[in-house]
Amino acid sequence: DVYKRQRDRCILVHDVRTPDDYEMRFTGHKQEICGLRWSYDEQYLASGGNDNKVFVWSPKAGGELTRFSQHTAAVKALGWSPHAHQTLATGGGTADRCIRFWNCLLY
Repeated sequence: DVYKRQRDRCILVHDVRTPDDYEMRFTGHKQEICGLRWSYDEQYLASGGNDNKVFVWSPKAGGELTRFSQHTAAVKALGWSPHAHQTLATGGGTADRCIRFWNCLLY
């Protein structure tokens, strides 16, 4: 699968083996998306945006798994733990100056 973030605040997931324009479309951010990261097992896609929000998407479920809104600046840095696959680390911008850790297994 290939993903693409759009300026219109949506994420398009493509399966390069099919002729379709896109396989899934995720919408939720209110401003531009500035970070995307697949989990190591490719079960989840995390997105961060200029709206200071983090979304966790489940392609298997076909939509949003959860969202976090504790950051106070754009979320550009996203990373899944290679050891605890359900753990997501996110970093806010200079107004936030925080790295937050999320246990996505709880959602």
